[in-house]
Amino acid sequence: MITFPVSITADWQLGTSINSLSCNEQDWLLEPNSLTAKLKTQCGEFSVKVLSEKEFVLSTSQQQLLACSQRIGINREVLLLCDGIPMVYAQSWLPASDDMQQQQLLALGNRPLGDVIFQHPDLKRTEIEIARFNCQHPVQQLVSQYSAVVKPLWGRRSIFSLAQSRFLVAEVFLPEAYLYL
Repeated sequence: MITFPVSITADWQLGTSINSLSCNEQDWLLEPNSLTAKLKTQCGEFSVKVLSEKEFVLSTSQQQLLACSQRIGINREVLLLCDGIPMVYAQSWLPASDDMQQQQLLALGNRPLGDVIFQHPDLKRTEIEIARFNCQHPVQQLVSQYSAVVKPLWGRRSIFSLAQSRFLVAEVFLPEAYLYL
C-alpha cells in the first residue's frame, strides 16, 4: 500500500553542476519551459492521472524551501501519461492560503499544472535541481505499480513564484520516459 505523499527525499543538486549527464538527459532534466508542453510534442494523446491531492503539515525544510511560515500545505501528486504510458510522476507542494490564484491551482482536476502556470508572463522559477533515485528509494514502490522495469531514475525540482504564491514542483522520470531513450 502506497502512502501519499510519496517521499522524494534525495540528494538534490543544481542541474548545471552535474557533468555526467548525456545530451538527452540534459535536454529533459534541464528543460526551462513546460515539461507538459514538451511531453505533448512526443505523443498522440497526453493525459494526467491524479493520484492524491490533500492537505499536509509542512516540515521545517519544506517551509524553508518555500520561504513561508505556514504550517499547512497542499500536496498534489499526479502521473503524466503519453499514449496511456506513465512517463512522469509529479508532486507539487504549496502553502495553504486564501489567495484566489492559489485556489485556481487547487481546482485543476485532471488538467496539468504546466498548462496553467506557464500561461502567466510573471511566472518566475528558481534554477532546476536534479537528483538520482536508486532502486531502493521509496518512490520505486509507486513505480512498481506502473512498470515492471526497475532501474535508477532521474528527477528534477524547482520553486515557482506566481503573484504571492510560491510552490515547489518535483518530477521523477519513470522507466519508460523519453529521457532514457
